[in-house]
Amino acid sequence: MLKYLILFLVASIFSFLLTPLVRSVSKRLGAVDFPGDRKVHTQPTPRLGGISIFVAFYLILIISSQFEVFYFPVGFLKEINFNWLFAASTIVFGLGAVDDFRRIPVSIKFFFQIIAGLIVALSCYRIEVISLPFGALHLGIWSVPATVLWVVAITNAINLLDGLDGLAAGTSLIVCIAMFGISLINQNVGIALVSVILAGSILGFLKYNFHPASIFLGDSGAYFLGFTLSVFALRSGLKGTTTFALLIPMIALGLPIMDTILSMFRRLLKSLHIMEVDPKENVVKFFYLDGWSMFRADRSHIHHRLVQLGFTQGKAVMLLYAVSLIFGGLALSSVYFKSLNQALLITTIGIAAYIGIRKLGYGEVQVLSNGALLPLFDVPVVNRRILRVFVDMGLIAFSSYLAFLLRFEREFNSSVKEYYLSTLPLVLSIKVMVFYFTGLYKGAWRYTGVGDLLRMVKAVVLGCIGSGLVLWMIPGLGIKSRAVLLIDFNLLLFLVIGARSSFRILEHLHSSGSHHGRKVLIYGVGKSGVNALREFIDNPILGLSPVGFIDDEQRNKGKQVNGCPVIGTLESLESILKKSSISEVILAISEFPKEKLERLSQICSSYRIPLRRFQVNLEEIPTL
Repeated sequence: MLKYLILFLVASIFSFLLTPLVRSVSKRLGAVDFPGDRKVHTQPTPRLGGISIFVAFYLILIISSQFEVFYFPVGFLKEINFNWLFAASTIVFGLGAVDDFRRIPVSIKFFFQIIAGLIVALSCYRIEVISLPFGALHLGIWSVPATVLWVVAITNAINLLDGLDGLAAGTSLIVCIAMFGISLINQNVGIALVSVILAGSILGFLKYNFHPASIFLGDSGAYFLGFTLSVFALRSGLKGTTTFALLIPMIALGLPIMDTILSMFRRLLKSLHIMEVDPKENVVKFFYLDGWSMFRADRSHIHHRLVQLGFTQGKAVMLLYAVSLIFGGLALSSVYFKSLNQALLITTIGIAAYIGIRKLGYGEVQVLSNGALLPLFDVPVVNRRILRVFVDMGLIAFSSYLAFLLRFEREFNSSVKEYYLSTLPLVLSIKVMVFYFTGLYKGAWRYTGVGDLLRMVKAVVLGCIGSGLVLWMIPGLGIKSRAVLLIDFNLLLFLVIGARSSFRILEHLHSSGSHHGRKVLIYGVGKSGVNALREFIDNPILGLSPVGFIDDEQRNKGKQVNGCPVIGTLESLESILKKSSISEVILAISEFPKEKLERLSQICSSYRIPLRRFQVNLEEIPTL
């Protein structure tokens, strides 16, 4: 291990001594990043810090590879096609350096990044087989595009992460350490040596890049680090093969990959309009892009969101360092414990990422709750009965097919399929006819209520019983399995109720997720209180956001009413007002004792909180 430590220290010291010189040169050349709308720094800062890492890395690598004491594998530089690799990395580094002086169009950046990726794919490494948890995927002619896509994606991922002092460089350092550990486990000495040199080069620069940074990594450094990590991450877990173990490098580079995917998806959804009805032109437009670009910079990256949530730059960076360390540890674990359940690992990462995205408040990616699907219900054809008939036919066919599949599983052979297809027309006809005569096509999905729910249950019960009886009575058909009928009933009931309740569900998710206003406390858990809660949630014009109920019944405390908690009684109102920033108290009880009303009014008055009564009035309109 001594050789690794020596190389790490030498690279660190060289980069540490070189960085102040680079900073001085950057100032003289005018390569300075000035504060702006998207910038978090407040002072003009030099931005060619990547030169220190680039020079330190290649200089130490070339010199140390000539000394036998460091035990570089024989012909290592030739094995990795060093000349071509150096040329490709110089292209992306030079591209970033030019961009540090004068902004380059996105198309030009991608062009040169693709050139660098092609050099890697045609001369250094090529992803020919992707090893997945469920098997191997041979790419064939797609190996070159896959390699180029990987290189370009990771190159830009590190650049997108470069938004806070020390974030991109520190994350790259952590990835290098993970690559070093993975390489040692796989006895890949050459890549381990390269990783430790790159880590040392980053550490020496990082001293000047921590908040408040005196020099930035710049696009030159971010592109170089992204490119280098993309190439050597392919090789850290492998030795003498072109197979790409998909899981390991993707976990090690988890943070930049997650931020990039989230950014692209977020920007796509921001520009994607699912539907728009133009009544003047009598035109309905579906799924069109307008008003944004996937490549337009914004301030909604993960690190920006953390700062918006109140984190200081230092704390946000440290938190993301911790996330990178977790990803690196998972990558190491999945290599060390070869029997590790990769499917479980992927599931865990996916759940954690989902929770993190919700905590960061990315409303754009929450398609179900951001209201993007609600305009679909405004399309005139959606309100046509004929469309609902076709929807029900699809649900009936799918429910029946899934019921056979679940019941017979491996025995789902040609005879079962033939029975399903031969009985499907009859089943469709009977169930749709029952749905029609039970009034299922009279209601509007937008206003589905309890009465409609009971009608759905009645229609599905009668439809399933009727179709089952008809099949039982027809000679040659019969009932193949009673279990299929039972499974089909449950599935169809779920699908029919889900389809007809879809608008109300989406509307509820949208209103509960996006409702903002004055925080109000509702007094009274009863019909009037529930009606008040619904009105405040469904009517954002009122500008009221219910935080809970108070009620005279002690047994109601701690319960939930339509998702809103009962947090106390009149006796605990004062303590509630002290702890919570309540703006208003709404009394939702029609007949309220005078002494209690005086007590309630006195408490609200002492805390200078308005007290209002919620009631429904019928007002007579005078005839003209």
